[in-house]
Amino acid sequence: MVSNLSRVVVIIWCFVVLILTQSYTASLSSLLTIQQLKVTDVNELVNKGEYVGYQKGSFVLGILLGLGFDKSKILAYNSPEECHELFSKGSGNGGIAAAFDEVSFIKVFLSKYCSKYTMIDATFKTGGFGFVSSFSHLSISTFLYSLLVYSLIEPFFVL
Repeated sequence: MVSNLSRVVVIIWCFVVLILTQSYTASLSSLLTIQQLKVTDVNELVNKGEYVGYQKGSFVLGILLGLGFDKSKILAYNSPEECHELFSKGSGNGGIAAAFDEVSFIKVFLSKYCSKYTMIDATFKTGGFGFVSSFSHLSISTFLYSLLVYSLIEPFFVL
């Protein structure tokens, strides 16, 4: 004899087991995905003495030195292709573990190599850039352009 109440209890129990199983699977896959990211913090890079890269001629070198990186552990690159080569070598083989650059350059890099790297959302604010011009030569469009350029310059790092 099976009552309707026992059927309802069994159905509810099956749904609870299904939900717990799905939750466990999601948690496990999340943990495994996070472990694939080797670096999650800038201080971890500094403490481990990893090599990092920046675009040659960029103001980012000063930021990296201010964050505590040893100057001998900072490598410069000239192009996205050269940055990719440094990543491919790895920090222990004459390459880099992370690259610090301006957002626009990182987006160009990721457009070419999006399947191999990711951009960590760590923004470092800079002291800013100055813009000087006499009022007679300053047009509204020039001023707005300089504000736009300033708002786009925020260094990110890539793994």
